[in-house]
Amino acid sequence: MNKLNMLKTITAVGLSGILLFVSITVFETHATDLSTLTQLLFATELETAADYEAIFNKDGIVDIHVEITEEDWASILAEPMAEEYKTAKVTVDGITSENIGFRTKGNSSLKSVARSDSERYSFKININKYIKTQTLLGLDEFVVNNNFSDPSYLREYLSYEALRELGADVPLTTFANVYINGELYGFYLMVESIEDSFLMRNFGDDRGSLYKADQGSNLKYVEGSDYDTLELKSGSDKSKTDLKNFIKILNDMPEGEKGEIENVLDVDSALRYFAVNTVLGNYDSYHGNKSHNYYLYGQDGKFTVLPWDYNMSIAGFGEGDLTTIPIDEPVMREDIKNFPLINNLLAVKEYKERYHKYIEELLDYLEDFEDRVTKLGDKIRPYVEADPTKFYTLEQFEASIAYSETNEAIPMPFQNTRTQSEGEMQRQMPQGERPEMPQEFMYENVPERPQGDQNGDRPERPEFMDGNPPEMQQGDMRGDRPERPQGDMGGGGMMGTSTSIVNFIKARVENIKQQLAGELPTTGNTSMVNIDERSKIN
Repeated sequence: MNKLNMLKTITAVGLSGILLFVSITVFETHATDLSTLTQLLFATELETAADYEAIFNKDGIVDIHVEITEEDWASILAEPMAEEYKTAKVTVDGITSENIGFRTKGNSSLKSVARSDSERYSFKININKYIKTQTLLGLDEFVVNNNFSDPSYLREYLSYEALRELGADVPLTTFANVYINGELYGFYLMVESIEDSFLMRNFGDDRGSLYKADQGSNLKYVEGSDYDTLELKSGSDKSKTDLKNFIKILNDMPEGEKGEIENVLDVDSALRYFAVNTVLGNYDSYHGNKSHNYYLYGQDGKFTVLPWDYNMSIAGFGEGDLTTIPIDEPVMREDIKNFPLINNLLAVKEYKERYHKYIEELLDYLEDFEDRVTKLGDKIRPYVEADPTKFYTLEQFEASIAYSETNEAIPMPFQNTRTQSEGEMQRQMPQGERPEMPQEFMYENVPERPQGDQNGDRPERPEFMDGNPPEMQQGDMRGDRPERPQGDMGGGGMMGTSTSIVNFIKARVENIKQQLAGELPTTGNTSMVNIDERSKIN
């Protein structure tokens, strides 16, 4: 019997016995308060809520089988931007759930893939979409990420690992082979969603207010704002009273003083988040010009920062030398004053010292980074090689995980080639070169949106950023679509950077050590300095 099936059976039997015992105990003591029984049942649920952790075995690889009607699958591929749920049956590591919700997911990555000739989408798998009581060993939702913009397949996995090293509350992850209707679709990363089961596992309570930060969530106070970029995902505070109070107190912190911030924020959750983003060069986050990709979870008016979306970490976002960005102004080509969560907290001496301590802990963890990458690379290499929809060639994968003495740039065009090796299971699609993604759809070439009111007063975004991409045709799974223009994606764009993750970490660690030793400044945004000036700094 599969180990997880066995665990599921044992858990179910054990839970039944516990519930019977609880019921008998309550009634034998003539308890009339129904809340007593509710509390007992709630405690029992907590003990079994995280059984699904066994699926996310460290450095493990699971098989995920999705069975969906051909009609629904064709509909998803024809209109990926709709993100419309379809009913499917999903089997994860031998455990089957029926009538689950299945759809595409993503933001800029989804738009970019939809415009390309690839159909390697990320997917959201909602176990209790249609059956509210249904879970996968307690897990209500997870995603499978396509490793977009990451030829190493490791950026997100290693970033969450680093966050865990510091004690942050982060999603569980594991590698996964995803099959659609019996055929291998791709080698993905399975990530626990930040939903009810995540909240129960980390906080023992899912009744707080959970906010997802979309683009523009820099937490600057705006009188009368409803902070529409911070979406209430769960919780009853529809007026966002607690959120508005937190933002106001954050912005009202006296310079260099705590004020009332500890009443409304778990400060360490923010400092850990800063430390990892700073050291790993993750600027597709609160730290970057998009100010997004994080959650806030509030309990009784006090919020915790929850990290999210790390496929563009380890210098995967932005161009230029990111290794020299100062640790005490850890933003990319931006004014630190536009980021009150960083600016105001790091202005407090005690908080900055704790932040530096987290950075030092990360440097210790990264001492063995090259060996860690080598080990993981050896583990996943056969799966990457067999991946029929991979964005990059195997040579690009190897270059992205190996240290190069010359630090030569790695060509990173969007890889739409489906290679077939003997014995590989391939989807039955035409082989050969696919057109490369047009240059104008690169994330880095999207016009910047200025800082300002989070709810407006910004120029219109290009059409392709706001809705379904134009010229998306109905038809079969790949045909009947217009030609995409040829174009060199190059390094530093949405589809990948021009250096290996090992090279970046080695250089970044050395730079930060010099900053901490006082040999380099910890303030003054050197990411805005030209290349010649950077060489003088180093």
